[in-house]
Amino acid sequence: MSCVPATVAKPQHFYGIDAWLSIAVMNLYPRSFVRLMLVAWVVMALPLFVAIAYSSVSATRLAPRSQESMQQAAEATRLGWELDEDLRQMERILRQYEVLRDMTQIDDYVVMRREWLHNCEAFAQVPMLATLADRVRAMAASETAAYRAFEKDPRQLGELQRVVSAHFAQATEIIVAVRGITESVRQSFSAETEALQQRLVIAVALALGVAGVLLWVGQRILGQLLKGVERAVIALGNNLLERRIKLRGPDDLRWIGRRLDWLRKRMLTLEEERTRTLRHISHELKTPLAALREGSSLLSEGVAGPLSPRQEKIAAIMQGNALRLQELIDGLLKLQQAEHSHDLIEPLAIRLDDLIQDALETQKLAARDKRLRITGTLAPLTVMGGREETLTIVNNLISNAIKFSPPRGTIRLSLTRDNKSAILDVTDEGPGVPETDRKNIFEPFYRGPETKSVAGYGLGLAIAREFAIAQHGSLELLPEEKGAHFRASLPLAGVAK
Repeated sequence: MSCVPATVAKPQHFYGIDAWLSIAVMNLYPRSFVRLMLVAWVVMALPLFVAIAYSSVSATRLAPRSQESMQQAAEATRLGWELDEDLRQMERILRQYEVLRDMTQIDDYVVMRREWLHNCEAFAQVPMLATLADRVRAMAASETAAYRAFEKDPRQLGELQRVVSAHFAQATEIIVAVRGITESVRQSFSAETEALQQRLVIAVALALGVAGVLLWVGQRILGQLLKGVERAVIALGNNLLERRIKLRGPDDLRWIGRRLDWLRKRMLTLEEERTRTLRHISHELKTPLAALREGSSLLSEGVAGPLSPRQEKIAAIMQGNALRLQELIDGLLKLQQAEHSHDLIEPLAIRLDDLIQDALETQKLAARDKRLRITGTLAPLTVMGGREETLTIVNNLISNAIKFSPPRGTIRLSLTRDNKSAILDVTDEGPGVPETDRKNIFEPFYRGPETKSVAGYGLGLAIAREFAIAQHGSLELLPEEKGAHFRASLPLAGVAK
């Protein structure tokens, strides 16, 4: 991120009589600035200082509130994912016990459910999540009842499995609800920050308007001093937080500069904490993924016994999907970075048609399982962008089409050139996207009613769109009579922007 320097503009060389008067006043009476500007400050003081003081106090109060809310948001997000992961592990343990009847697995389940119940209670204690507390407590109560029944009668295992599976399905809905709550809090603080910026800008504009009727000397001096405040406020409003804010001039303006710089540091700290939280969550997800990959690898190696050719293929699919999920987590981290700086992507010349062929090859088994037919024409086009990011866009679009295509359906691919961009169209024959879901289809974790039966978390399209935008391209959903039609646009290599 960059920030507009909060410094006073360099002195200009004036040639009018007002300029000579200003220079003379500043040279002859350098210590009487306040006295000379008394009239102007009397007129300007009330709207200006009241607005600045109020904004400073508001900023001072806003930062701790914002920090607390962001901490709650981070905790809510973390707990939501942990509830989801705990339920996943509990469900897996019960399935293993059903097959193996190993009592040590029940011990593992007890440990895991204890952690889950602890997380449920912690989730319910977060003030921001008060609307979801009763729902989570009800989940904990129903699971406890089912587990007590199982303790008394092991034949109740099926009921316990049913309850845990139902709760696992609800966990995704809770994650979506948590995201909605945290997003609402973020927008609220964003609106407050914007209002603070607007109040300061209005105050400065009024002060300059009043100063216009005063002496030209006062107008020029005061105008130059206030430009630093304006630049600092605009930089804060635009979330440009990297550069230090330093205002020159009288002590009061320097004090305002220090308070604005303090606010900048607090906002930067909150942003860094949010980024670290996402990285922590992603790190926590990597542990069970590693276990899954290791387990599938052991199966493939025959540690649990020889596998049939079909079982070997299934184990390979498990390994491949675990690897793709790992790549998805890494993509989320890249997406977080891309939201703040598009410079993180190193542009390279990439043959997009070859990249599409590579993506089709990796997803050949998934398409073959549904007996899908993939047709289309791919023009030999070279684009500028990051290879991994572009591959993620293509993979997610093709994977989305495969998921929602009916058996024996057709997926149509088209790669053409349009002016300065390469246009990739992916069309399937699935259920399509209802008009009511079109505006939300690219939102992370959003899944419409028609997608509930399809595995996934609703991240693919969101990641693809963010990576397309980060590469100065676009991703959109086009109207289609049958199925869904997505169009990705990426800049061509060797074409001036």
